[in-house]
Amino acid sequence: MPDAVHGLPVMGFALTVILAWFGFAALALAVLHGRALAAMWREPVLVRPVLIVESDDWGPGPRGDAAVLREIAETLSAVRDRDGRPAVMTLGVVGGIPDVDAMRAAGFAKHVRCSLLAPDFAPVLAAMGDGCRAGVFAVQRHGLEHYWPAALLARLHAENGSNSEALRRWLEDGGLRSEALPPPLQSRWVDCASLPSVPLDPVAVDHAVREESDLLQQLFGCAPEVAVPNTFVWNDSTERAWAAHGVRTVVTPGWRYEGRDAAGRLLPPARRIRNGESGQGGIIYVVRDAYFEPLRGHRAEDVAAALARKCAEGRPLLLETHRENFIGPQPARAAAVAELRRTLGMALSMRPDLCFTTTAELATILRDPASPLRAQRWKARLAAWFVRLRNEPDLTRLLKYSGLAALLGAAAYLLGDVTYRRSARAGRC
Repeated sequence: MPDAVHGLPVMGFALTVILAWFGFAALALAVLHGRALAAMWREPVLVRPVLIVESDDWGPGPRGDAAVLREIAETLSAVRDRDGRPAVMTLGVVGGIPDVDAMRAAGFAKHVRCSLLAPDFAPVLAAMGDGCRAGVFAVQRHGLEHYWPAALLARLHAENGSNSEALRRWLEDGGLRSEALPPPLQSRWVDCASLPSVPLDPVAVDHAVREESDLLQQLFGCAPEVAVPNTFVWNDSTERAWAAHGVRTVVTPGWRYEGRDAAGRLLPPARRIRNGESGQGGIIYVVRDAYFEPLRGHRAEDVAAALARKCAEGRPLLLETHRENFIGPQPARAAAVAELRRTLGMALSMRPDLCFTTTAELATILRDPASPLRAQRWKARLAAWFVRLRNEPDLTRLLKYSGLAALLGAAAYLLGDVTYRRSARAGRC
């Protein structure tokens, strides 16, 4: 009995030390990362998993592009969520390519555009339009060109040797595939005529956005409300121009990059971004930070793992992919479409409550605190918040070495699966 009594103060002291340690760690977390903690708490929590396939770089191309777009549309239409909605792929539309013949006639002294309105591209435009009407495609802005025309011309004339020759060969090939351009030149919303890059004139940016809006209006009967910055490089002047010409949503990788360094690499990000945050002119951001690039080895299993993570975090899953995955030789193209089919089937099998929607509709959900797809109960929000903290890269080391990661995991487990309840009363898409 005396030993037991003697042990009580020891146990009490140990408990006090443990509580003090966790208290100090929590205080350090709040002091060092308070803004991130608050931002993750404010970020909306979804009550159903949302999956959107986001595909960039579609625009002028040969008839083969139209054929693969129709094949993708059939694949998407065959997979439906419990509300009967088909899977959706957004198309980041590039409005034009160089008119090489006209530019050659001018000695490459000026840029001339050949837009998606040209008769040669009618099959591609028709495939896009049919997919939109079927509810499986949703067009998004991805630049009038996938480069800044003046920067392209400047680099063409300023560079010598192999770089200049590579640009000329690209032009001689018709300039159909922006994917073949050097990465710095693909950053449309910054001047990469020379490196490091410099910002573009805001008046020129506004004019370019207006031109793009007018073309998209002619192509699709409306200018899309969603913009995807080329290579995710943009700034406030770009946002202001977008907002002035009808853009309400910007797709981001969770960061904003504003330029490129002397080696052509992206500068360190200027801003951390989370779903539902706002920018210039009331623009709202969505985050696309998972990938489905079959050419780079991404498979359905990778998407399944990303979906599980997003489910636990109460976040939507936006998959980034590009046209180049689907336009190669027939075997590679067929393999990419087949992997897309397998990915969607696996995701729906894994989460029967999966919701298919467009990015514009997702942004509406993020804007509306009363949306039935957003969690209102504090337990659901708290469970998602705990998981978000554990998965936040900047917090990993502190959480791991303080032991808070294990504590957060236990707390999330005790709260139970409250983020996604597979209930008949769960919100419709």
